[in-house]
Amino acid sequence: MKDRHIRIATVVAFLAVVVVFVANSLVRGRLHAQIARQGETLADLQQVQVSVPQVSTAGEPGAGTGLTAVGWGGHSAEILHVEGAVPNAPLRLSDKPKPQGDSYVRRTSRAPATLNPYTTNTHGLLSIAKHGLDRLMMIDPYSPPNVLPSLATSWEVSDDKLTYTYHLRKGVLFADGRPFTADDVQFSFDVARDKAVHAEAMRSTFDDVISLTTPDERTVVVRYRTAFWIGLYAVGHRLPILNKGWFEEQIPGLAPGSPGFGEAFNQIKHMSPGTGPYYYAGTKYDPTVPLELVQNPFWWGIQVHPGWYNFSTVRWIVVSDPVAALEEFRREKFDVEVVNFQAWEDDYQDDPTLTDIADHYEFDYTSVGWWYIIWNGRQPPFDDARVRRAMAHLLDRDWVLETLHRGRGSVASAPCKRSYPCYDNDVDHLRLDLDKARALLAEAGWVDSDGDGILDRDGKDLSFELRPANTDRFYVQVAAALEDSCKKVGIRMSIRNLEWSTFINDYNKRSFDAVFLVGSLPDPWIDPYDDHHSSQDFPGGGNGAGWHNDEADAIMERMRVTFDDDERTELWHRFNRIWQREQPHLLITHPVVGALLHKRFEGVEVLPTGLTFREYWVKPENIKHP
Repeated sequence: MKDRHIRIATVVAFLAVVVVFVANSLVRGRLHAQIARQGETLADLQQVQVSVPQVSTAGEPGAGTGLTAVGWGGHSAEILHVEGAVPNAPLRLSDKPKPQGDSYVRRTSRAPATLNPYTTNTHGLLSIAKHGLDRLMMIDPYSPPNVLPSLATSWEVSDDKLTYTYHLRKGVLFADGRPFTADDVQFSFDVARDKAVHAEAMRSTFDDVISLTTPDERTVVVRYRTAFWIGLYAVGHRLPILNKGWFEEQIPGLAPGSPGFGEAFNQIKHMSPGTGPYYYAGTKYDPTVPLELVQNPFWWGIQVHPGWYNFSTVRWIVVSDPVAALEEFRREKFDVEVVNFQAWEDDYQDDPTLTDIADHYEFDYTSVGWWYIIWNGRQPPFDDARVRRAMAHLLDRDWVLETLHRGRGSVASAPCKRSYPCYDNDVDHLRLDLDKARALLAEAGWVDSDGDGILDRDGKDLSFELRPANTDRFYVQVAAALEDSCKKVGIRMSIRNLEWSTFINDYNKRSFDAVFLVGSLPDPWIDPYDDHHSSQDFPGGGNGAGWHNDEADAIMERMRVTFDDDERTELWHRFNRIWQREQPHLLITHPVVGALLHKRFEGVEVLPTGLTFREYWVKPENIKHP
């Protein structure tokens, strides 16, 4: 969760996008059991080579089919036979087995400022970009944390776990018709490592990589300085693959690492034509224009996964107000909407204008993180762990769970997913207790010396500003409850809502007292180093709280080189206990999500990774958004 942990709250800014991963509560038991086997799966993957079938439709992988298509920018190219194609695979979009005529439409509360996934860490944008930019491997939607081949068809790990070799799929083209090769992986890695590129959110993942080399156009070799327990997935899953040729046209004469490249790259707001199932058709991104991705006629998955991605376009409409959004949903202007459980139970579950057109789902899934408040520990009053613990005693998180979430989910006590082995369920959360809060504040030197009802120390009142990332109902209610408790013990708390770009800029510059967010998990391999190690305390880095703890740092460093699942779990539990004592964040709840999904879709299946639209399709007579 690298500020990934955060991804930062555009899980909030894009709550509609969150539903991409929707999972029904009926699969929770299976999800939990699968995740519990994570260590075993990792060990297995690091021991064996994973390959795809070598079946081709009618030609040698990488050879031409004799058919041409037109992709991004009007570029025409010959479709190639793809390695791993299923028997009798379709070669063109029009040959796919399911109808392709409808569009999948989502709602977002604000348009992304950029479509460049390297220069932002927002979950919402990354959920968009993943449809255009592939990785070398993908999470198996049926059994995470298992992985499936994507742009790589196989990989090996050396016995000393310092060298990872990836073998790339033949016959892959970018959406502009350019061939995909190892040079594109090299370019993507070099961009991520360029310190002038605003890729702080992903860069630390590659801190221990000595080199990435490309012996030939189908082979990528990654060498590590020291063993890293998720090293296979760092380059394999966390590096979106960029189109080198396209960027060379956008930034002529400059290469990653050269003077001027980073500045030029940071200015690119457009999503480059990638190897994914969709591409952004425009030549310049304009956030004031509704966002639309178009099917990629060169996508390798047409031959390998012909039943996937059956919409001609994927669109996003902007509706910032949740009440107005429900009205637009009733009018069938978009297809999926997250609805909080208070609103669902009190206002909507018996409303036929909604239930006649949509099904309601409740779910936990692999990407759900937690609601939390980050205290800026670089300055008073939150540089003192006693004050941070006092704040934990001022929010009734049991009330949040039972009243606001209506009993769904759980109260959070560790920065991990409760169903994973890393979670120490023996560590309980700090409960509402005003007397304990007063005692901790007094111990830290905060007393009401002048009798004005506000605690003070050294002539300064105890006051702070809380900045919620959103104005949705849940944020308002939690902030109000905390403010009420603060008043009772003599803390002056104010609440300030900012426009998103100002909020995120101030956060990245560390210009805040406290911020209220919701975090997501990009994948099942949680490494706390990126978000909590002291080395990650820099502008735009993952350690937003500025938390420095030598004991925790040492544990996180050891975790990274520990491949034994039981040993790593014990380290996690030790980390959890330090976290509980230090409280760098106020963890609130692990939510369960509720969402409405339009009924016209066929092929809807609830998976551990969510209710994704990957296999949806629509009968021609039911098309809503041609």
